[in-house]
Amino acid sequence: MKSTLRCRFVSSLVAISVAVPSAAAFLPSSTLAASPNSLNPSEIKQVQRYKEAAITMFQSLTPAEKDKLRQVRDQVTAKPLDWWRDQILQNPEVIEKLKAKDVTVEEASAMLRDMVALLYTPGDTIESLLTFKKEHYHTWTKVFGTEFKQEDLLKFAKMMQKQVAADIIMDHMLNINRPLDDIINNAIARMMKHGEFKKFGQKLAEIGITPEDVIAIRKRLVREFDPNNEVRDILIRAFARNYVDIIVHPGKLTPGKEKQVTLKVDFPGYWTIRSGIEWESSNPEVATIDAKGKLHAHKSGTTTISVKIKGVVIAQTDVTIEPENERVLSLTFSHG
Repeated sequence: MKSTLRCRFVSSLVAISVAVPSAAAFLPSSTLAASPNSLNPSEIKQVQRYKEAAITMFQSLTPAEKDKLRQVRDQVTAKPLDWWRDQILQNPEVIEKLKAKDVTVEEASAMLRDMVALLYTPGDTIESLLTFKKEHYHTWTKVFGTEFKQEDLLKFAKMMQKQVAADIIMDHMLNINRPLDDIINNAIARMMKHGEFKKFGQKLAEIGITPEDVIAIRKRLVREFDPNNEVRDILIRAFARNYVDIIVHPGKLTPGKEKQVTLKVDFPGYWTIRSGIEWESSNPEVATIDAKGKLHAHKSGTTTISVKIKGVVIAQTDVTIEPENERVLSLTFSHG
């Protein structure tokens, strides 16, 4: 059953990657080479859902999560321009190529700072984008021309975050178990080399910035602004909140009984996963859950079942263990 599930999952992703080249972050390029050339109606529907996923993900952020993103944004904008010049735009070749495009280091540093801030801006994104366009239109045009617009930057970021979240789930389903940072870096490189965002990579290459440079820049920014990966985990949970759910087999659960628990993934297809993920019970005295999602009831009470992928809690549900039916002892008294 597990091997069949994997084959269907991979087949679906291969088909999607044909119609949406940026979906290449899901699969190695060697797999894409064997992709079919047409999509059936079911696969076309999956592609549409794929495009809509980014919007629903950001809508699901909680107020506290939005506040955290804004805190990071404020840290980004508070950094002086010389920090961005010395820590990020430190490659002399990049600086010279920017000058060749009539872009000063100060202009490039300011645009980069505000570009990063834009990616940490939930809720008021449109207003921030308009401000960004107004302040950096000429610099942006000199660097990227008209082929890659400012709006495309947000689209790139949202697609990136969504793809990483989905790729994490696939990684566990196929038992690849890559480190989370490797998944993120791999997705960045692929998106800059394939599909609709290839032009972004090409424009960066003109000023001497490779996908590997972008990955190195990301690492420096994470160390500075998100050292505990709080924002990364927020975005993963936001994706999971819309497309992942814990399903407990129906029926009454009493001490000494067992139930199967599965993780339902609703994107890009419909899948159920039992093993290859981390299950956890908040109250093991009430119930425990093993590596294959088997819930073991011990005594009456309530426990929270959580599922983790790459150490990130992506779904939770409460389970109640009901007390066993009490036996009633009936005594009959006779008067004699």
